[in-house]
Amino acid sequence: MNDLPVHLLLALNGAGAHGLPVATLLVDLRRGGHHTLSEPQLVAALRGLADQSHAVSFGSALGQQRWRITSRGKSALHEEGLA
Repeated sequence: MNDLPVHLLLALNGAGAHGLPVATLLVDLRRGGHHTLSEPQLVAALRGLADQSHAVSFGSALGQQRWRITSRGKSALHEEGLA
């Protein structure tokens, strides 16, 4: 994995079952070293993680679209020694 998917999984892992919206992830990742990251690039990376079943998109109780890590994503972090 390259840095962006790993950093995304780490952020989602920290958020737990509540997940995070794209806007929050974008700000956090830009602060964390991905300074030129655009929202379309972030969404593409999230969809890539979803294709691997490492993350999933869901609607919160208040209708906000959020992303959270799956057990497979947690396992991937664990196998890399990151969780």
